[in-house]
Amino acid sequence: MSSASGAAAGAASRLDRLLAAASGGAAALGSLLVLALVLLVDADILGRELFAAPVRGVSELLALAIVAILFLQLPETLRAGRLARSELLLDRLRTARPRLAHALEAVIHAIGAVLFLLLAIAVAPSLAEAWREGLYVGAAGDFTAPLWPVRLVVVAGAGLTAVIFVRIAARELGRALGSRS
Repeated sequence: MSSASGAAAGAASRLDRLLAAASGGAAALGSLLVLALVLLVDADILGRELFAAPVRGVSELLALAIVAILFLQLPETLRAGRLARSELLLDRLRTARPRLAHALEAVIHAIGAVLFLLLAIAVAPSLAEAWREGLYVGAAGDFTAPLWPVRLVVVAGAGLTAVIFVRIAARELGRALGSRS
């Protein structure tokens, strides 16, 4: 192995470790958010049944949190290879024409990267607006929750997912071309 290819492999390994840490941290945060929602719903049920006093804003928080959880969990789901998809064509290609299968994987992941990058770009202005204007859900005087944290999670989660798609596409392209990247 030449020193140039060794350096490239080391950089790829560092990038993979960084992406694993970022996506794993986001997934852990998403799991904590699920736990918080369980506790919130439990508190709401207990408040309704025992004290005839529900927790205000539960439905609004649930709606916001579900979106946040999705975008916190998505990067790790993709990185770990657990994103649901159909493998019928790829399984046949892997057996008959493995390089073509890797090339098709590279194209599929490149398309995923573009789509998630476009999503992050599309949501960024609404994030800025929510921050600047102080947008919220709920009713003033009763319960309000700011929108910007969820929009930030969407932009960051979509961006991280796009980067992971790019990394997988690069790895698959390298395999299609006969290298080990």
